[in-house]
Amino acid sequence: MKDTLYQFNLIILLFFISGCDNSANTINHTPQEQAQLQQYIKRVKADMVYVKGGTFWMGDFCKKMRGGGPYCSPEKDTKPLHEVELSSYSIGKFKVTHEDYDFFLKMAGLPVQGFDKKWRNDILAEMTHFKNSPAIVRWTEANNYCRWLKNESGLPFSLPTEAQWEYAARSRGGNILVATDDGVWRENEKNGQGENYATDVDRRKVEEQFGINALSVSFPVDKYPPSLLGLYGMADNGYEWVKDWYDPDYYKYSPIKDPQGPEKPVIKDDDTGQYWKVRRGGDHPDPTGDVGLTFFRGYNIPDNDFPDGTTVRCVVNSPEPIK
Repeated sequence: MKDTLYQFNLIILLFFISGCDNSANTINHTPQEQAQLQQYIKRVKADMVYVKGGTFWMGDFCKKMRGGGPYCSPEKDTKPLHEVELSSYSIGKFKVTHEDYDFFLKMAGLPVQGFDKKWRNDILAEMTHFKNSPAIVRWTEANNYCRWLKNESGLPFSLPTEAQWEYAARSRGGNILVATDDGVWRENEKNGQGENYATDVDRRKVEEQFGINALSVSFPVDKYPPSLLGLYGMADNGYEWVKDWYDPDYYKYSPIKDPQGPEKPVIKDDDTGQYWKVRRGGDHPDPTGDVGLTFFRGYNIPDNDFPDGTTVRCVVNSPEPIK
C-alpha cells in the first residue's frame, strides 16, 4: 500500500513539475510578433537544403582515394575511415546570423546575448560587425536555438550530427576536401578577393577600413559562393557546433546506420570540468593544418566564457524535403 501511494504521489509531482516547465516556456506574443514569427519560420524553412541519404566513407578518405597513397591529415581522430549510412535530412543553407539569433532571444523571452566582461563583449561586437554575419554561440545556446525552431515549427529541427555535417560538406559524401563552389582549395586565384572564402588579404582590408581585429571578424554568411550542394560557409567563417560528444576513438566503434556520437561524455577539460563537444568546419582555412577540410574534427567545451567564434546551423531530421 505504501509503495502504491508513493508511486501515485511521484506521478502527481512529476506532472506538476512538467506543467510548471511548460507554463514557464509559454510566451504570449502580440499579433504583430506572431506574424513576425510565422514569417521567420517560413524563411528558415525555405533556406533548408534537402540532403538525400546514402552511404559514404567518413573520415580522411585520401588514402583510399589515392589507391593506397598518403593520407591528407596526420590527425588520428579522422581515422579509421569507416562506412556510414545516413537517412535523408535537410540542413540550413547558411550559418545562423547574429540578427536571427537576437530574434530568437526576443521571441523566447530571453535576455540579450552577453558575456561577463566588457572586453569579451567588445570582441563579440567585432565578430558580429557586419550585417548577416554568423551568430557566435556556445553549444548550449546553439542547441537551444535548434530546439526552439523545433517547438515553433513542429518540425524535427536539431543540431546536426558530425556524420550529417560531413556528408553535407562533401556534397553527399563525395571525395571533396573543401566545401567551396567547385570543391577546390583556392586562395585569391579567381578574382584577387578570395572568391571561395575569406583570405588574410580580405581581413587586412577590413582591419584598415573599420579598425577592427582582422583575426576576429566574421563576414556575411552569403558573401562567398556556396558549395556544390548549395551550402554556404562550410569551409570557413566560423566553426560550427554539432550534436556529438568528442571522442578521438569514436570512429573505431561508430555504428554504420545514422551514428549519433558517444552515448555519454568522454573527455573532460581539465581547466573547466566540462566535457568536450565536436565542432566542424573552420575559421581562417589552412589546408596544411586541416582547418576547413570537410573531414576536420575540432572540439571545445560546450559553455565557454569567451566568444571563441563558433556558430551553428540546424538540420531537420525528416526523410522528405521541407515544404
